[in-house]
Amino acid sequence: MRRIVIRPRIQIPVLVVIFAVWTLLGVTYFTSGDVVAERDWFGIVLGCLLVTSGMAGIWRALRLGVVIGGEGVRVRGFDSRDQVTPWSAIQSVDCVQIDVRGGLPLYAPVLRLGDDADAMPLSALGSYLRQDAERKVEQLRSLKASAARS
Repeated sequence: MRRIVIRPRIQIPVLVVIFAVWTLLGVTYFTSGDVVAERDWFGIVLGCLLVTSGMAGIWRALRLGVVIGGEGVRVRGFDSRDQVTPWSAIQSVDCVQIDVRGGLPLYAPVLRLGDDADAMPLSALGSYLRQDAERKVEQLRSLKASAARS
């Protein structure tokens, strides 16, 4: 099975811009030259902290998304470790309204992992159009079926 990566179209650019500004804020501590020349250790440490955390934020933002492959479904979140769900653990894939944002319903594929308590919504694949979410659900169902045959 070929690996498919689906990334959020709006969230990634917004996070990259925010963390780029954060990184540039850290760089500005070093541009005047006073911080390094006067050995202002608080400014040096603060600048280094802002630059490294900004670069780490950009890296994490660029990794966001859902990876669908032969082993199963891997959800790459911004603030957590990757969550891998093997195809054998997935009972079914349904299209469900998972949230309401700005007064509009958000539909997304939901992986059923056994009983109803074990439902894992894939919010990164969410859409305001039910047809778009249904298309993604059908794609996941066909990939699950092909993984079961392999």
